[in-house]
Amino acid sequence: MYSRLDQIRGPEDAAADILDLWGAAEAAMRAMLGGSTLSGQALVRELRQRGILNLEQANALATFWDARARVDDVGYKPTLTDVGYARLGYNELGRAVSEASSAPAAVSIATTSGADASPFAPPGAAPGAGAAAGARPVAAAAATSAPPRAASAPPPPPADRVATPVVRGRRSPLVLIVSILVLLAVLGAAAYYALGRSSYDRDMATAIDLMQSSKTEAARAAFSKIASEHPDQAEPHVFLARLARTDGDVNSARQELATAIRLEPGNERAQREMGLLLLSQGNAELARRFLVRAVAIDTTDHAAQGYLGCALLRIGRVEEGQRFISRAGSGSWSTCTAVPPAPTTAATAPPR
Repeated sequence: MYSRLDQIRGPEDAAADILDLWGAAEAAMRAMLGGSTLSGQALVRELRQRGILNLEQANALATFWDARARVDDVGYKPTLTDVGYARLGYNELGRAVSEASSAPAAVSIATTSGADASPFAPPGAAPGAGAAAGARPVAAAAATSAPPRAASAPPPPPADRVATPVVRGRRSPLVLIVSILVLLAVLGAAAYYALGRSSYDRDMATAIDLMQSSKTEAARAAFSKIASEHPDQAEPHVFLARLARTDGDVNSARQELATAIRLEPGNERAQREMGLLLLSQGNAELARRFLVRAVAIDTTDHAAQGYLGCALLRIGRVEEGQRFISRAGSGSWSTCTAVPPAPTTAATAPPR
C-alpha cells in the first residue's frame, strides 16, 4: 500500500504520498473507534486512552503525524527521516489492527472456560460439576431459611438451572475479524486510488506545462507515457490529438479523439476537440453534432458554444449561429461571424 515511499522520488511526490498515507491511516483509526470526528494527535490520544494502542504504537503514530504536519508546509521538503516515520507509523497501525482482531477470540474463550469453573469443584472434576455441586448447598440453605410457601406456589427451579450461566448477544469473533479485514481492504483500495490519482494529476499538469511552453516533443512523450500508464483516461489522448492537429497530422488527431470518446463518451473536451477538428476540415454538419454534445455536457463551455455558432453559420442557420456566438462572448470563434460566400461556377461567355 505504501510501496511508493520505497521509491526514489522528488520531495513534492514524497510529501503528497505522506499526506495521502496519513489520510488512509486516519480513516482506519476512526473505524477502530466505531466512528469519530477526531483527527491528528487527538485521535491517537483517544485510541491510547481506550487501550486500543500500546505506548510504542501511539508514539510511532505521533511521529507519523509530526511528519505529516511538516510536509503540510509547501515550502518544506521532506527527508528520508520523514518517510521512515510514515512507514513506521503505518506498520504499527497495522499491528494494532491485527492485535485488535485477535483479542475478542481470546476473551470469548476465557469467558466460556470461566463459566463452568467453580471454587467448589473437586480436583479432576468435569467442567460444570463444581458449579452444580456448589449450587446444591446454596439452594438447600435458601430453602431452610425461606418462609413456608403456600400450597399453590410453584416449586423452586432445579439446582442445575440455577448454576448454568446464560450468555446472550455474544458476537462471534470470526464475524469481527472478517469485518476488520474487509475494512482494511476498502481502506487499502481507497489509498491506492488516492495515490494513483494524485500521481496522474501531477503528471498531467507537468505535460500541459510542457505543451504551453512550446516544448512539443517533450509534451508528446509525456502525454504518451500517461496514456500507457492510465489506459482508462481520455484526457491524454485529447491533448495528443491537439498536438497532432497543430502539426497538421489530421489522421493521428482523429484517431486519438476517437479513442478518447470511446473511453469517456461523456468527456466534454473530447467532444469539443472532435468538433473543432471536423470544422477545420470543412465538415460543418458533422462538426455541429459533436459540438452540440459538448454544449449539452457542459453548458458553461463558451468555446464549445462559440464554435457551435460557427458550424451553424456555415450550414446556413445564421440566426441560430449568431445567437450561440453572442452567448459565448468574444473569442477566437468571433472571426467566423461572416458567412463564407457560396461557391459559384464561372459563367460561359456568350459567343461573339
